[in-house]
Amino acid sequence: MVSSTAPRLSLLLNWYANPYHTPVFMAHHLGFYEEEGLSPAIVETTDPSDVTDLIGQNKVDIALKAMIHTYAARAKGYNVVSVGTLFHEPPTGLIFLKSSGIKHFDDIRGKKLGYIGHFGKIIIDDLARRAGIEAHDYETVRVGMNITDAILQKKVDAGMGIGCFQKVELEHVSGQEAGILRVDELAGLGCCCFCSVLFLVNETFLAANKDTIKRFMKATLRGMHWTLEHPEKAYDLLCEHIPRLRTETFKKIYVSCLPYFSRDLVNVDRDWEKVGLYARQLTITDETINTQACYTNDYLPEHPHATFPPLDGAYISELKAS
Repeated sequence: MVSSTAPRLSLLLNWYANPYHTPVFMAHHLGFYEEEGLSPAIVETTDPSDVTDLIGQNKVDIALKAMIHTYAARAKGYNVVSVGTLFHEPPTGLIFLKSSGIKHFDDIRGKKLGYIGHFGKIIIDDLARRAGIEAHDYETVRVGMNITDAILQKKVDAGMGIGCFQKVELEHVSGQEAGILRVDELAGLGCCCFCSVLFLVNETFLAANKDTIKRFMKATLRGMHWTLEHPEKAYDLLCEHIPRLRTETFKKIYVSCLPYFSRDLVNVDRDWEKVGLYARQLTITDETINTQACYTNDYLPEHPHATFPPLDGAYISELKAS
């Protein structure tokens, strides 16, 4: 039970509340945070670009942000660190309707390309440079959080997004087939982990609240396990508390996101190394940034499954009865 004097814990989302935040909302609505003595206030952002500055300046306690933004924050002098992973390696790239005529990256010539925040433009420009495409051959447009609407309204021809979200949304809303030119393939990365969504904290906050973060991650992992064991119930509960998500479009997005949820919340060394190299290639960082300082797994449950009883023991009981 949360004490009436327990301080509120602020959790800033990286975007508006959506299906890939489901494990956090399950931990909240099923009382897992409360059982750990926590009372988190889950806050949506109106501009994803604000998140890095707010966590970097220690204005919020915990924030969700992509891996590449963690490197960028460290490069700006912000002492932020990832204490766990929510969402692994979604396929990310330029998303478009196939009716636009885009088939290959060379087809961006003469096109308007949308991006959500600053780093979307950096990535587009870098891919164009790699492909030998001059900056005057295409136009970039900042469209904020709604890439799909910008494409449908013909403000842009394509936009940076993730395959399990914006591509699914674009196809369902438009009724047309959509395509994606994946950044990992175009840049030769071998993975899309730069867009993995992480739990970031400021080192100052972490130093004073180590036990709080441990309890937060323990409860979040329970929310993750419950989501993965009961995906249909989890979606229904999510929509019960956020009714605008009860649409066929968001249901399709939710199903598409399920494979990318982190089963153990672990920061993966390989991914951090690859994204660190990519960040240097983009000149977001340089060799002075220490990859190991960007993340830690010290606050995750030591034995993720051992301390949690089975959520449904009927299967074992049935085996014994037979």
